[in-house]
Amino acid sequence: MLTHNDLLVLGLLLDRPMHGYEIAQTVKNEGVATWSGISTPAIYYSLNKLHRHSLISSTQVRDAGMEKSVYYLTQKGREAFFAGMETCLGSAEPVRFEYDLAIFLLNKLPQERALALLEKRLAFLKDWETTLEEARTQRSVAGEPLHVAILEHGISWARMEKEWLAGIVSRIHGEAGQADSHQGFMLLTGNLRDFHLPDLIKLIVSGKHSGTLTVTDGTFTRTLAFHQGRPVCATSRRPEGEIQNPQQILDNIYDLFRWQEGAFTFDQKTGAPEGCLVLHMSAESLILNGARWVDNWTVVQRVVPSSDIVFERRAGVECSSDLELTDEECRVFQALDGLRTVTEVAWQCDLTEFETGKILYGLYGVGLIQPGDLDKVRLRRLFRECAELLCQSTKPYRASADDFSCENEINQRCSHLPIRFARSRIEDRTDPSLRTDELARIYKEFLTTQRTVVQERFGDRVIGELLQRVRSQIGMSLTETLERYNLL
Repeated sequence: MLTHNDLLVLGLLLDRPMHGYEIAQTVKNEGVATWSGISTPAIYYSLNKLHRHSLISSTQVRDAGMEKSVYYLTQKGREAFFAGMETCLGSAEPVRFEYDLAIFLLNKLPQERALALLEKRLAFLKDWETTLEEARTQRSVAGEPLHVAILEHGISWARMEKEWLAGIVSRIHGEAGQADSHQGFMLLTGNLRDFHLPDLIKLIVSGKHSGTLTVTDGTFTRTLAFHQGRPVCATSRRPEGEIQNPQQILDNIYDLFRWQEGAFTFDQKTGAPEGCLVLHMSAESLILNGARWVDNWTVVQRVVPSSDIVFERRAGVECSSDLELTDEECRVFQALDGLRTVTEVAWQCDLTEFETGKILYGLYGVGLIQPGDLDKVRLRRLFRECAELLCQSTKPYRASADDFSCENEINQRCSHLPIRFARSRIEDRTDPSLRTDELARIYKEFLTTQRTVVQERFGDRVIGELLQRVRSQIGMSLTETLERYNLL
């Protein structure tokens, strides 16, 4: 079950990937700690808990000579966030200041859903006030002044909470007569230097929001209108007010993905601007097309912070024809095996690191790939090293250099496993969504079979010497993983 601290961390990661210190600084700068009481240790406790439950994933990056863990929201985490917001906003518990957390994150929900949940909370507060008043009357008759004082305290808080919440509902409805009534109350505002545009769009999409996203750099203003999470139309305005053709408007919207700064506002009260260009595309196509316009590392590094990072395909997804991926994008997608770094994928696909990073930026933006979990990456690398080193070590004992009968026998005995040897190299087709412990079980079964075949073919003395040699050749970075999972 999510705590309020967990929900806060998920909500902040909904905006963009961050490391723990960055989350703590965001909490401090936003003044969250003054009303939630969340501490830096509590943030790291939540991060560890959310990681254990696969609601977030992490990868290691090197910054100023130090390694840091950058945390990414998983699809499971995104779903948990919205489910948690439903529970939090519709809370049926006595007054708690923690409820302010739901208001802090309120602009991340569709207005209609938020209103229904706020009305539910209001109904509870009215019932609770009535219940407390009835109890106060009973205690007054019974002559229990201390109990009456406690109940009056509760009644005062219930009335204050009810009036405050009713005011929020009224402002969302636009009934309070405030001077800025032309503008909605549930605004999502910020600057693109702090927010990742694809994540901002995915927030609107995943919450099925309706409203208008306006972005401006002080000179140019561009808007995207959404209906229930789908982009429906766009505008692009210049200071001189020149009329732009549809392709110019579309190009200017894609150009937003290159912006490193620009104030944005998502207003759920504002509908599609008059005369806007009607869009006939999914949000995924919008993000992918925009990502293709990106032309600098600064933007790409928001998702691909290092050329050493490892990405993997999401379970069950393929090169979708609906997205019209290019041949290069499909090649990069297929090259991701949960082991290759950005540098290695670039070499495999005969692309530059920037070209590869840019493609990964787009594939991540549309949800086709995810950063490889660090524990899984190390386990996959360890398995491959163990299997291939042991295989290579048997070469002097074979009949000839072209004798692959040992690998063939291992493949035959392990035909039920998604792993095989191909000319002494491992082909690993294990499901990326497997839990680490399940992955370790499969790898251990394969290596146990390999060890048995080598022992049967070359004898006890040889297998003992070869295993000792393999253990001595395992890289220092994988020693801890070897001890943890005891693969050999």
